[in-house]
Amino acid sequence: MKIVGMVIVLLTVGALSALAQESAGEQIKYGAKKTGEAIKDTAKTVGTTTKSTAKTVGRKTKEAWRETKAKAKEVTE
Repeated sequence: MKIVGMVIVLLTVGALSALAQESAGEQIKYGAKKTGEAIKDTAKTVGTTTKSTAKTVGRKTKEAWRETKAKAKEVTE
């Protein structure tokens, strides 16, 4: 009778530890999913900001070129 009780206890402990491992695995999976989503959102934000900055730099460079060209034309006349 004691052996049967010990076997039941061992099986119960084994089952609980297996559930705990699955739970830890699920937590890791959930954490990885959240991290992936955060990285994706950050990459989108960086991409949008970079695109906006590039447009601004392009526009300002074009304006500076036009102004420089106009000044050079004034000087030569």
